[in-house]
Amino acid sequence: MIDAGTVTYFSNQFIIGTLMFVRIAALLSTAPLFSHAAVQPMHKIGIAGLMAITLTTFFWKEQPIIDVHAWYLVGLVAKEFLVGAAIGFSANLVMMAARFAGGMLDFDIGFQTALLFDQNADSPTLIGELKGMASLMIFLGINGHHFLLESMVASFRAVPLDTFALTGSSIEIIIRLITTVTIVAVKIAAPVMIALLVTNIALALLARVAPQLNIFALSMQFKVAVGLIVLFITVPLFVMTMKQVMVIFQNEAFQVLMALNPKRAS
Repeated sequence: MIDAGTVTYFSNQFIIGTLMFVRIAALLSTAPLFSHAAVQPMHKIGIAGLMAITLTTFFWKEQPIIDVHAWYLVGLVAKEFLVGAAIGFSANLVMMAARFAGGMLDFDIGFQTALLFDQNADSPTLIGELKGMASLMIFLGINGHHFLLESMVASFRAVPLDTFALTGSSIEIIIRLITTVTIVAVKIAAPVMIALLVTNIALALLARVAPQLNIFALSMQFKVAVGLIVLFITVPLFVMTMKQVMVIFQNEAFQVLMALNPKRAS
């Protein structure tokens, strides 16, 4: 016969494993690489389940005993989802900055000219996707996926399953990260944008000197040529900048993780 102590033991282990699974699944759904559309949802669930079983085996003794109450468990599940999503979102902000920079260049070069005539046009961000894939390769090159695994393991020690609080410091860090995304995107796109600005000034002067020329038709060709040339010339600068920014955002992601624990944040 199975006594009440054994049932309590295994039920607590099952609840801890389920909560770990929710946090890991939320992290994988928002983190770089794993959140890509090429990774099938069933694969994400399988990876999250395998990691949850492994981490439960090693860390369940360090976690507190969870009370089996329906509404309390619902709150803990929502909390675990928010913690995992916050960690993955913080790590994915660099990829968002790269895609944002590419989107600005697409619009400035003319690859998204269709949006000027139809705001609902499904015009892909070509350079945005290129920079996004390049930043993902850099992320793998500096072992960013190892950082995700380390942050996931560290999260179970930094933020126990029954502890969570959106403190003022955590909100401030998240707002600072979102603000930094715009700054990083402008820095990444700055060389090409400056070259296109000089090109527009030169074309404007040419239009004043030779008004018989069709400057609008010429500008489309010149801006594409200048934009692509400067884009490929500045590839080493883009790689160096992304490496530095990714290291900074990794440290900021750990700060977000620490700030989610009110004891450590205070």
